[in-house]
Amino acid sequence: QGLSRRTGRLLILGKLLGSSLLLAVLFLRVDRSLFVRTLQALPLKVFVGCAGLYFLGHLISTVRWQRLLLAEGIRVPLWRLTLVYFEGVFFNLFLPTLIGGDIVRGYAIYRITRGHDASIPSILVDRLSGFAALVVIALVALGLAYGEIRDPQVAAMTLGVAAAFVGMIAVLLNDRVKDRASGLLRGIGLARFQVRLQGMVEALHRYRGHRRALGQALVLSALLQALIIVTYYLIGAGLNLGVPLAYFFLYVPLITFVAMLPVSIAGLGVREGGAVYFFAKVGVDAAAAL
Repeated sequence: QGLSRRTGRLLILGKLLGSSLLLAVLFLRVDRSLFVRTLQALPLKVFVGCAGLYFLGHLISTVRWQRLLLAEGIRVPLWRLTLVYFEGVFFNLFLPTLIGGDIVRGYAIYRITRGHDASIPSILVDRLSGFAALVVIALVALGLAYGEIRDPQVAAMTLGVAAAFVGMIAVLLNDRVKDRASGLLRGIGLARFQVRLQGMVEALHRYRGHRRALGQALVLSALLQALIIVTYYLIGAGLNLGVPLAYFFLYVPLITFVAMLPVSIAGLGVREGGAVYFFAKVGVDAAAAL
């Protein structure tokens, strides 16, 4: 157990170092005076408006999560669920990757529901619905814009992410994977967790039958992701980047997927590097993109 804790701490320290190095490299390579001038050009009303849209997006996420919980008969008041969700958002700022806060959220909802089998799977389905919406948006944007951008790298990345997502869903819903996981737990002496894992996996599989809740979650996810992309666009417009909205619908999903790689804290450094890389394709200076 001590070794496991030390390993976990080393991983977090490594990711913190990785974020710091990536950000340092980015700031060393850009024109810092241009960076400051560009940032100062952002009107305060645009910043406040985008902050409001960001807050609205989190409320939409909370409603989406509540819909998924209700499908399994779990009733939690929206105000309480909002508090739990914002706890997770807060810890997302400090834990590895953009989904570190989901661990905090899972622990909280597991206690509130007194260990209901579907409490943690609801978070997974909630997250997957967001991924699905991002993938669809990226594919549609690629299909509409590829005739203009003709970038094989962007096309390959978009199709690769879509294929990886489909593969992940297939694995999660595969009965053989469930059986092997149970066998692994028995093999390493953790059979006491087998029943709990079995219940969670069965709850995850039950969501396939909750078509109405899944449909609502996907619609809310599409609205949420579109809102996030428009927020990026409004900030870009406020900074006078001169990039059409269509490119944001193509690049922001890819930047989000890159930021989910488990190599940084809260995606710091990776997200910014992704923005510099992708928006350079449409002539945006690195300092402005950063």
